[in-house]
Amino acid sequence: MEGSQPIRLLVILSTDEGADVSDGSVTLAHIVSPYYLFKDEGAEVVLATLTGGHPSLPDFRAAEPQEPSVRRFLLDRAARDDLADTLAASQIVSEDFDAALSLGFSGTLWESEIDGVAAILTSLLRDGKPVAVIPGNTGAVTPDAEGDGLLIFGKMDEAPILAAHALLAIVKERRHRIG
Repeated sequence: MEGSQPIRLLVILSTDEGADVSDGSVTLAHIVSPYYLFKDEGAEVVLATLTGGHPSLPDFRAAEPQEPSVRRFLLDRAARDDLADTLAASQIVSEDFDAALSLGFSGTLWESEIDGVAAILTSLLRDGKPVAVIPGNTGAVTPDAEGDGLLIFGKMDEAPILAAHALLAIVKERRHRIG
């Protein structure tokens, strides 16, 4: 991506600080696979939670991480710092990003206006940017946004990494068509 602006990706995580919208389904393994896919492609990745700071994750201190991406994360000081210092949703300006990946929010995301998360995702969609939503155990997506964006919705264990691949491909294609 030399000579061009790096792709900027937003990853919004639902964690235990929003008890009514989080069901604890977001794990470190869900986060780090997409994170490293984006980073390895040269993208800038911004991690955000509802309140900012270090998110509470059920598997953060697992004794023996099974997935290579989790082992990589545990040895990567910069990545651990990124996760320890997430932005609050209220600090996000959607125009700064090419795409977003939302992980773990439960309930009806677009009806609850979860501290601005719905507004961020809706704004991206209206601006024609792709958004991937991987809900918690009880997620429902019913966006009312108009625009040229693309909404990707997934539920299986592999959904975060598959959505990450799709987001990168879409952003690259958009940039190719524009540039």
